Amino acid sequence: MNKNYKTLLEKHGYLKIKNVLNFDYDLKPILNDMEFVMNELIIKFVSKKLQQKVLKYDFKKKYTYISKLEIHDLDQYFNTRLPRDQVKKDSDYFATNSLWNLINNKKILNVVEKILGPEILSNPVQNTRIKQPEKKLQKKSIFNGLSGRTPWHQDAAVLSKKGQRLTDMVTVWIPFTRTTIKNGCMITVSKFNKLGLLNHISNSNGEVQIKNSEIIDKHKAVALEANVGDIILLHKHSVHCSLPNKSNNFRISADLRYNKAGQPSGREPLPSFYVRSKSKKNLKIINYKQWLGLWEKAKNKCIPRKYAFKYTIPTFKGTKKDLINLI
Repeated sequence: MNKNYKTLLEKHGYLKIKNVLNFDYDLKPILNDMEFVMNELIIKFVSKKLQQKVLKYDFKKKYTYISKLEIHDLDQYFNTRLPRDQVKKDSDYFATNSLWNLINNKKILNVVEKILGPEILSNPVQNTRIKQPEKKLQKKSIFNGLSGRTPWHQDAAVLSKKGQRLTDMVTVWIPFTRTTIKNGCMITVSKFNKLGLLNHISNSNGEVQIKNSEIIDKHKAVALEANVGDIILLHKHSVHCSLPNKSNNFRISADLRYNKAGQPSGREPLPSFYVRSKSKKNLKIINYKQWLGLWEKAKNKCIPRKYAFKYTIPTFKGTKKDLINLI
């Protein structure tokens, strides 16, 4: 593939790069940590009579089991950031050494550097997601972006107003399982990123969604199917969503984000830090414990105000940024 990643990303709004990561070395440790969290939840929430039986289940069966236990905000235990609302002292989040290693993975950063340049910050707009087959989901979770479908949106739309204007951010989407149309891959429309940031709304499920997004369905979509080891890059103005998981298998993924140094993250006070720089002086967060410390410090700032972050949904004056008036 042409190595001018920046040009290709700006032209199409997305870019798939094959065979960047190694499953056993880069990804499996994160799945192992997810299973450890599952085991902890089993010990906490399952009756002692059934614990040993459930602990012997495989990864998928364990998660399917605990997802039926009405554990409050279950997805949050597997998501690598603080909850948006109701931040408390005991608010949990998925921040493990294996995930720290992925954020700092040299193979990922080598790609990101071709787009953002050599001064790169880890951006705290990030998620890890476990998506079961939709037929196993509770109705309330079908349109939850962490466990079910996501609506048409742009990633820049969930930044603060300052971030929307000033942050040059790239999304690195990483599949831990083969991702296909059947199990709910992302889809996008090529070159729609050139429309810039569009007007969005908060839909009936509380998800951020492009205004007039139903007209996108009339345009030819690109299915962002990917094998384990591939990564998918998204422009901050890429118009994309995810399909329902109609398969019998899980779809597990992470979406990490990076931005140019010197720019706001768009999610202050959540942790933003150098992951690559020409100057070693900038690389102050160099191990997992320091990274976890940043998150705990951020949590303490968020507790008094109850929420971790807020953003203003982009609604420009007039209708010049309504999708329906641009295509």
